[in-house]
Amino acid sequence: TTTATQPTQPGLWVKPDGSHVYLCNCRGPCEGRWTELKTSKQYHRHAKHRLSPEEFLLEQGQAAAAGGPAPGPLVPCPAVREAAPGHVPAQVRPAAPQDKNDPYEDMPELVDINYDDDDDPEPPRAPSVLAPSRAPSPAARRDSPMQVDALDPELQAIVQDIDQFIAEHAHELNLEGEVPVAPVANPLEAPEPEYGYGEDIGVPVEARCQEVREALECIRDIRRSTLDNLGLDSETVDHLHHPPRAVLALTNFERAGMRMFLARGDGSQDNYEDNRAAIIELHNADDIPSYDQIKRRIASVTGISTICMAMCVNSCVVFTGPFAELADCPTCREPRYDPWHLARGDQVPCRTFETFPVGPQIQAMYASPENVHLMRHCAQRTQEIRDAATADPAAHPDIDNVYCGKDYLREVKENRIKDDDTVLMFSLDGAQLYTNKLSDCWFFIWVLYDLPPDARYKKRYVLPGGVIGGPNKPKNVDSFLIPALSHLSALQNDGLQIWDAAEQRQFRSDPYLLLATADGPGMAYLNLMVGHQGARGCRLYCGFCGQLKPTANTYYPAAAKPDDYDQDGSSHPDVSLRTRVGTSVEICAEYAQNVREVIVTGGRANYQRVRLETRIAKPSIFTGLRRTLLLPTGFGADLMHLITLNLTDLIISLLRGALVCEPTDDLETWDWAVFADRPTWKAHSKLVADCTHYLPGSFDRPPRNPAEKISSGYKAWEYLLYIYGLLPGLLRPLQSPLYYKSFCRFVSGIRIVLQRRIPAAQLRMAHVRLVEHAEEFEQLYYQRRVDCLRFVRQSIHATVHLATEADRLGPGALYSQRTLENYIGNVTREMKQHVTPYANVSERARHRCLIIALRAMYPIFATDDSHPATSRDLGDGYWLLHARERTPSTVAGQEREALITYLAARNVEVNDAAALRGTRWARLELPNGQIARTAWKEEALEIRGKKPRRSRMVKASLADGHIAEVRYFFEGTAEGETFALAMLSLFSAPDVDLYCETFGVLWVCNYAGDTSRMVVDAKDIVSVVAMVPLPCTPTEADEPDAAQKYDERYFLIEKPGLDIAFLGGYAQDWEGDDDDADL
Repeated sequence: TTTATQPTQPGLWVKPDGSHVYLCNCRGPCEGRWTELKTSKQYHRHAKHRLSPEEFLLEQGQAAAAGGPAPGPLVPCPAVREAAPGHVPAQVRPAAPQDKNDPYEDMPELVDINYDDDDDPEPPRAPSVLAPSRAPSPAARRDSPMQVDALDPELQAIVQDIDQFIAEHAHELNLEGEVPVAPVANPLEAPEPEYGYGEDIGVPVEARCQEVREALECIRDIRRSTLDNLGLDSETVDHLHHPPRAVLALTNFERAGMRMFLARGDGSQDNYEDNRAAIIELHNADDIPSYDQIKRRIASVTGISTICMAMCVNSCVVFTGPFAELADCPTCREPRYDPWHLARGDQVPCRTFETFPVGPQIQAMYASPENVHLMRHCAQRTQEIRDAATADPAAHPDIDNVYCGKDYLREVKENRIKDDDTVLMFSLDGAQLYTNKLSDCWFFIWVLYDLPPDARYKKRYVLPGGVIGGPNKPKNVDSFLIPALSHLSALQNDGLQIWDAAEQRQFRSDPYLLLATADGPGMAYLNLMVGHQGARGCRLYCGFCGQLKPTANTYYPAAAKPDDYDQDGSSHPDVSLRTRVGTSVEICAEYAQNVREVIVTGGRANYQRVRLETRIAKPSIFTGLRRTLLLPTGFGADLMHLITLNLTDLIISLLRGALVCEPTDDLETWDWAVFADRPTWKAHSKLVADCTHYLPGSFDRPPRNPAEKISSGYKAWEYLLYIYGLLPGLLRPLQSPLYYKSFCRFVSGIRIVLQRRIPAAQLRMAHVRLVEHAEEFEQLYYQRRVDCLRFVRQSIHATVHLATEADRLGPGALYSQRTLENYIGNVTREMKQHVTPYANVSERARHRCLIIALRAMYPIFATDDSHPATSRDLGDGYWLLHARERTPSTVAGQEREALITYLAARNVEVNDAAALRGTRWARLELPNGQIARTAWKEEALEIRGKKPRRSRMVKASLADGHIAEVRYFFEGTAEGETFALAMLSLFSAPDVDLYCETFGVLWVCNYAGDTSRMVVDAKDIVSVVAMVPLPCTPTEADEPDAAQKYDERYFLIEKPGLDIAFLGGYAQDWEGDDDDADL
């Protein structure tokens, strides 16, 4: 049935009588004639026969050039708007034939026309919001939320900067060309979606053209920020321009008050006042300041202040940037000011948001010579790396810091990072304050890369940035970040003046933001890209295009095209995972080109198309910072959530057969699902729980019984130890060799990238193994089956980038979310007042700012990390700890022979008749924070029926790399020299065949027991490890002498991420246990 009125666009159409139909003029069933379809399902079935706007315009142009009629149905073409100013340079976009199978040719807009509120009247806007530069064309919708034919000078400058970058790096691009297509005017009606489009849960899915303009205004405000226009008080501005040249002197009473303020990090105001009252009662002449007085005094001496701004009571927005002049929230329409006060002429915000400026916090770090020494680590280490590269350009040194990353070294070489500049990392994450009720709360922090790694992740050096209170999720995160980023931009524009207490000089620092990190949902707020379920869902913007699952809304990053698969919008051939990933410059140039296209595209339908093609919803406000890694390379990967949560969930789901099995699939064919059998799963889970006895206390939380606990709060550390530590040994008897070998290949690569120090040869090995595993994963589980596409999650694709990201940015563990997770845990544990929890947690963050600055400026307030008087310092971070024998013991038998061998190697002769004595010690603290214990004490506990977590298995720096059990530590004197030694019982050499078969994952040894003794220096102990009994395979169990061969066989587990846990401030408590009394 032909419509009475000439339509101009396929899709949903409202007839004059108010009824809804779907118009189609496809080349298939409709034969090019406008036809009314009654249901959306019919309309969707015609999708493959319809032309995209680009195809139609291309055919019209080809027909005109040939002088013949246009092929197919002739549809009236809407008016074409003039091109926006500032085109992408021609050399960046070479002409290329249009792909017939364009994966987005039929992709509709993301928002149903009946739901989209772009047509709603605009709320009152700030005066800075610019009106369209000219009247819209007749074909354009009159209330289009974005007319960008001509941007104002400030916004145009942003586009010009992007164009300039593209022009500078065009010759470095290795991109397929595309035909420039003039933007089409806004259609009268947008098309109905033909299939959905999934994104991350909990992140915005409706970025519209209006929000692009808002983002541009935020970027403009950030770029033009100065210290004088941020709303800071005059005292803070003067402090930033003219830092004090010495710390202020404190009275005795002020020092006493500050010590009380610092005494308990989570101490309440009442606790302080009670202590003060008790002291004054005893010494009534003492003038100890009150809590408020001492808090103001600390703020005065440190220069720490806050930026306080009005925010929506429902956490939608902060009234800044494009929302600065609004009287109501643009989202929920709640009033900005308290109506009661407003009626009386006072503008009192209903709710406020506090930002803690990073400038004064950085200044405080240079106020004491002790801290200056730490803050100069970055410049010194960077110079050492550059000198080593100059001396030996062919060398491949270990990657042990972000300073080793290629992107950082490039910025240093180009003089964009100088010795006096502060290098920062920004980190954002959300958390629920309470388990059983909606209590969303977001935190952001600054990490100082100037500090050495063993200091920068400890809580006394992690700088709070702000707390976004809930209970609802923020609707516009950009507005909450504007104050912090504007302040950083002002420091970059005006310079941060710092007084160096060590060198007694004032210098200018131009802070440089190296990285901005977040988990998956948080990163969607920072980089403003579509989520991981999109066609190009990789957060690193590698351009990998996934496969669309029919009848679903999700793309899966499968490299192999499914068999018998011809899905519109996703019919590209196989993609090689071994193809070289684009360089940082290539990725940045492509991103800049695509951001520019998003900015200049007008009209809702065009914007939705460009958003799908580019994967960019709107420009990131980090574009407003002039001194940062070019986007998107400044948004690093997050190892913590990827490795400990996303990948572990997939592995366990596969082993348990817990993934959805579609009707065309058969669960019985899932031969990899060895834990689908419930008795097998329960038996395995009990074995996991029983392994707790073998895991040292330094391994932190051991994995609990997964059958009972994995669905109720299993922690990240439990997943880490379970999947990458225990499972390779416990899975071997159950899983078929084909799947087991693939799993070991994966674990091998992950263990390498988790290290804090990664040798270059190991990094190359990790890259090869992770890429091979990703290919193998598709062959084993996905098998080119459409109904198994869901097995190939984005987390599997992300593993192929882990090694290259470490090469580009340094070890991923040094910029993971673990630092922020620790910070959130520390701050929320300090909450004492739950009536107004969000204000309280923000106050605790401000309290943390004051404490950090005070301790940096006055080292006398630093916490005392000294060891007890009964300990013995061996140097280089080694400490002998109690228990300790009161009288020396005689060393006899095989142990005597081992000691004589040790002394002989040091040219100390021992008379055969001489008695050898030594004073035994029970524990040794290692430089990495672990504490090695001894069989001398642990076996005594086991005899009494206790089950201590064995911490006596160690890795020593021996030539043959043996693992050993520490029998005891002891001290002795020979020829006037005192020795601190360890008596060891060695394990055998590892099983070479198993080691090679499992890619180095299984280091399997036999325990020699009393048949082996060796004496080594105590400082030869490298780390504490776990040696866990290795279960036999069915074949091994059937051997006649199985008990003799395999009862004392153990496999090695080294704690993944131990260095990072220690760097974050975690170390074993050296305080005494119940076995630590003197003997």
